[in-house]
This record gives sequence, C-alpha cells and structure tokens, in this order.
Amino acid sequence: MTTDEFRELIRRTPDSELLDLCLHSEATPFVFEAKPTTWDKFRDSLVSDLDVSRRDIRIVGSGRFGFSMKPGQHLRSFSDTSDIDVVIVNESLFDSMWLALLEAAYPRPPLVHRFGGWLAEGRNELYTGWITPVKIRLDHRIFGPKAQPVLEMRTRWFNALKQASQVPPRRHEDVQGRLYRTWKHAELYHLHSLAELRRSLEE
Repeated sequence: MTTDEFRELIRRTPDSELLDLCLHSEATPFVFEAKPTTWDKFRDSLVSDLDVSRRDIRIVGSGRFGFSMKPGQHLRSFSDTSDIDVVIVNESLFDSMWLALLEAAYPRPPLVHRFGGWLAEGRNELYTGWITPVKIRLDHRIFGPKAQPVLEMRTRWFNALKQASQVPPRRHEDVQGRLYRTWKHAELYHLHSLAELRRSLEE
C-alpha cells in the first residue's frame, strides 16, 4: 500500500475496518516481505521465549506498512533507523508482571518516592491496559529480594526481543514491544492513535 492509498483509506474507512487492517491482520508485515517465511520465524522466537502464541503477536506502525503511523510524522517511510514495533496481547503474562510489581513495591508511601519517575508513567500505562516491560525500574538495593521476579521478567522480555530482532531480513534500528492485557485494551489505544493520525493528516 502506498501512502497516497492510505491517505484515501483513512478518509473513507470506518475505524472498525482500520483496526482490522492495522492491528488484527496476520498478513506478512512490510519488514518481512523480502522473505515472508521469516515472519513465522520471528513469531516463533517470541513464542518460545515468552510462552505466548502466534495469534498474540502483531507488528504495528512503519514495520507493518512501510510508513510511520505516528501523528505528525506525515507517513514517513520506514528506514534503517526505524524501530520495529511489536504488540503482544496476553492476559496471563500481563497479570503475572502486574502482580509481581505490586508484590515487590505496592505504590503507597513511603515506597512511592522510591520508584522515581517510572511510577507516574507506569500507572498511566496500567490504567489503559498495557505495560512497556523494558521501562520498568526497580532498584534491587531498595526493594530487596521481592524485586527479583520483576527484574527477571523484564530481562526475559528484553532478551526475547533482542533474539527476535535478528530475524527480519530488512535492516532496522531495534525491536520495541508493548504488552497489552486484552485485545480490547489494544484496540482502544489504536483507535485513539488513528483518530490523532487522521487529524494530523487533515491539517
């Protein structure tokens, strides 16, 4: 799909159809088109390392289409300096990480002050049903042994994405990933993003 075709599509297509195209489609993403079999290898790497399923995994954004979906970037083309953005939707993995965080450091004084800047951003993410595991910051020296399960989960996530990043045939900067609790949470986020994108393209 070209950027002109997408501009026309976003003008005339209902949000439900755009969600199917941008989030739910299992079609081979742009970054794997040069060698489509690597799309399965990429997903299988994450399946193995994170104990999720293929159907839990999607590529979104420029890695999906070949151009950025971020508002204000005017559908900028994917390049070697672009990240591949991965969405993983898995309720069990999400809840395990969330509960491990609460057990390590329930967010009440005085622990609130020990989280640093991560807590405010993390609460905003959790409220909308997603986590960016690599952004979790817990100091083992402050939180002690209770922090270990969280840090192990964060490391597991980081290593899984790094391992998967070796698979795509097209050059890229890195693989970034978000963990959503349910598909509904992922849909709400992307509906908001699509509305922002539509407004930016009309300006």
